[in-house]
Amino acid sequence: MSRNLSPEEIKTYEEQVDLKFLPARFAADAVVFIVPKDSPKQSISMEEIAQGMQSDNKEFIFDGANSSNLNFVAQKLKKQPKDLKFSVIPGSKNIIEELGKYPNKIGVIGLNTFSRPYDKESEELRNMVKILPVENKGKLYNTDFENLRKMNYPFTRVLYFLTNEGNFNIANGFIRYSCTQLGQMIVQKEGLQPYNLYRREVQMR
Repeated sequence: MSRNLSPEEIKTYEEQVDLKFLPARFAADAVVFIVPKDSPKQSISMEEIAQGMQSDNKEFIFDGANSSNLNFVAQKLKKQPKDLKFSVIPGSKNIIEELGKYPNKIGVIGLNTFSRPYDKESEELRNMVKILPVENKGKLYNTDFENLRKMNYPFTRVLYFLTNEGNFNIANGFIRYSCTQLGQMIVQKEGLQPYNLYRREVQMR
C-alpha cells in the first residue's frame, strides 16, 4: 500500500481478516511535481497546489482519474478526488514525454517513475524534466533521501505491506526479508528510500 487507510477501511480490514491493523513499513516514495527542463518555474507552494487543484485551468496533469498519485494528493489536501480539477495523460512516462507540449502545465507523478539510480531509461526521463521543490510554511523541501527519511517533504508517502495471514508463512517471511539489511539494499537500488536504516560498521585492523 502507498496511502493511509481511512478509519472505515481499517475497521473493515480488521473485521474481514480478524487481525489488528499493523502495517509493515519498508520504504518511502514521494509524489513529485515536474515541469519541462527549460521552464522558468523553480518551486511550488502548498497554497499554489491547493488553489490550482480548484482552478478551471486544470494546470496539474495526473496519470489517471483514479490513480494512487491523485488519491494521495487529495488526501493531503483533505479533499475527495471528485472535488478536484485536473488534466489526465495516461501513464507517468507519457506525462514526462509529453509535458513539453504544455508549457503552462505541471505534471504530477511518483518519484519512483525515474528514481532508479542505475537504470538508463530512468536517467533519460530525469533529464527531460525538473522536480519542483515544495514550499511549506516558508521552507523549501526537495525530494532528497534525508527529507524523505524524515518525512519533511510534504508529499512523502510510506510504502507498507498488509497481509491477511497471522502466522509465519510465505507472506510474513517476505515482509521480514524486505525489512532486513539486504532487503533494504534492494529497496534503495530500486530508487526508494529505505524505511529501516542499518548502521554500517567497519572493523579497522
